[in-house]
Amino acid sequence: MPFDPTTLKLPQGYTFADLKVRRCADDAIDLDMDIVKLICKLNGLDFDKVCANPGPVVSAILSVWYKSHVDQGGEPDPLMESFRTPGQTAHSHPLH
Repeated sequence: MPFDPTTLKLPQGYTFADLKVRRCADDAIDLDMDIVKLICKLNGLDFDKVCANPGPVVSAILSVWYKSHVDQGGEPDPLMESFRTPGQTAHSHPLH
């Protein structure tokens, strides 16, 4: 079954900041993979397969969770804001 980011379930009791998103190279980021593993479990995704090709799932997690974070009045994250294209607002879909 293909992954549908519009139905992504996020873990309760965690905040976007708990992902600890940080840049580790010019074209790469790092984040708390234990939380990604938890999200995979909540959504019926195979964590090992996600680790083999993390881009689509990790991008969806970051996009969905960050949008929710900002929509609920959370502080903008400088790294996440750097992914936005010019003209996007806090209510636009980041990373796309």
